[in-house]
Amino acid sequence: MCPRLPIRVFVYGTLKRGEPNANVLTTTDGQHRFIGEGRTKVPYPLIVASKYNIPFVLNEPGKGHQIQGEVYEIDNVKLTILDALEAYPTLYWRQEEKILMSNNTETTAWIYLMRKWRPDIYEHATPMMSNYSSKGDHGREYVVRYVRAKDILEDDYNLYADIQGDDPADPLTKAASRAKAINDTKYPS
Repeated sequence: MCPRLPIRVFVYGTLKRGEPNANVLTTTDGQHRFIGEGRTKVPYPLIVASKYNIPFVLNEPGKGHQIQGEVYEIDNVKLTILDALEAYPTLYWRQEEKILMSNNTETTAWIYLMRKWRPDIYEHATPMMSNYSSKGDHGREYVVRYVRAKDILEDDYNLYADIQGDDPADPLTKAASRAKAINDTKYPS
């Protein structure tokens, strides 16, 4: 799917201002402009899960809470960078959602949603939340992507299998996990 310019994206996790990956929006190639804060019109489950304490919004519309986040306008260069960071379309899916802005307007923006997850993910995750902070009350601080990438590459750890519930020995998900780890080393910290 090729979005129209300008592209609006809704970020709810580590890409928000003050969070560990905010610099991917602000210091990588491409253009970005902060539009404002908002929340999803439709509730979704926002959880923190995996060995690396990654925030996920699961693609289960109507379940959970309206998710708090930020809207940015970006260009195609920045979208390509975000797609790579989020491992779109193999790990995350990107779709347009209605966002209710804090100034009482409504906009449409792309959001990254987990496309597939292990059946028992809720048993290994935080309770659903509406607003993510890496240092939040959930007590599961995000493991920065450089540490995660090093661990995945050195230990041949299959992040995709951990999240999606696949066989950890599956060569396709192992290759995808490795490719994501290599990509994660490319961005500034």
